[in-house]
Amino acid sequence: MGSRVTALTWRPQTFDELVGQDVITRTLKNAITSGRLHHAFLFSGLRGSGKTSTARILAKALNCETGPTPTPCLTCSSCTEIRDGNSLDVVEIDAASNNSVDNIRELREWIRYNSARDRNKIYIIDEVHMLSTSAFNALLKTLEEPPENVIFILATTELHKIPATILSRTQQFDFRQIPLFKIEQRLQEIVESEGLDVEAEAIALISQASGGSMRDALSVFDQVVAATGERMTRLDVQSILGVVEDANLLDLLEGVLKASAAQVLSRISDLVHFGHDLKQVYDALTAFVRDSLVMKSVEDASELVQRSYGHGTRHQDLLDQFSRGDLVRVLDVLVTQEPIFRHAFEPRFALELILLKLIEIRKLAPLEEVLAQIQELPTAAVVEPAKKKLT
Repeated sequence: MGSRVTALTWRPQTFDELVGQDVITRTLKNAITSGRLHHAFLFSGLRGSGKTSTARILAKALNCETGPTPTPCLTCSSCTEIRDGNSLDVVEIDAASNNSVDNIRELREWIRYNSARDRNKIYIIDEVHMLSTSAFNALLKTLEEPPENVIFILATTELHKIPATILSRTQQFDFRQIPLFKIEQRLQEIVESEGLDVEAEAIALISQASGGSMRDALSVFDQVVAATGERMTRLDVQSILGVVEDANLLDLLEGVLKASAAQVLSRISDLVHFGHDLKQVYDALTAFVRDSLVMKSVEDASELVQRSYGHGTRHQDLLDQFSRGDLVRVLDVLVTQEPIFRHAFEPRFALELILLKLIEIRKLAPLEEVLAQIQELPTAAVVEPAKKKLT
């Protein structure tokens, strides 16, 4: 592999290379083709979802020597300078370190001058929510009526911090969390291109650890490759990322469903002994119970579960012994108790308490069964005491 990190080497250079943002890319391409472009864009969404990459691609599309075009050539001076970050007419500003009103006043001075060479002057302001209130106010008039051929592209991960006055002056695009299967597809392309030997389950685990962020997925991928070399297995990823093994999840769920406090406490003790982060254990167990519920509810759950689970038929054998209602109750408690666990001073005690509480809940008879038993009682047994009381 090259010396550059994968996230930079494989950064999308065209709209067609963007992953998981089909609606946005189609809209921008149509706007470029029809010439109906706004002068100010606001890209918001999860980190690593492609906001800055899209801003650069849009800049290339507008300033390419063959453009404006939805398919920039990537070889002209404008395209290569934007790619390398040294274009005089495409300025990237980090609002986190340039957030004062003086910085915006300086920006307004730059805008007065014509572009050095390209068709448009484009200002990309990253993490724009970091601007101060005074800076936002100073930007308002310029953002609403910029000079001809000046385009603003604002990017943020915290849309709720953007003033309504800014929102009303921009065309907004919401970047969605990238589906895991698309992250897997992209990682598979990289693996094949780099000539690596990587198990499919390893790619699935990396995708799951990304949380829907392509950049996070590529960072994790680099970390695992650095540790393992050109061959990567599922066990490698589990050990490096601290992923909880399926056997531990099965033991915990089985202990709860079979009301075995000893099994639950023993497995938690083992997890602590081997240095597992119990917050990761909690998240993994919740996802595992959710996937188990899906498998119990749907005949073909292959496209609905987050990942596949090993250990042969043990998982399915466990599901066969319990009802969907059992899993619903377990998942309900895990989800509702999650905030309490997250803020617990001692995560081990909180996890033990929640799972033991589940065991005690399992001992209670469901309300449906109680009602059914009442309905099965002889009518005389219910009515006779009432008659005696009346006499």
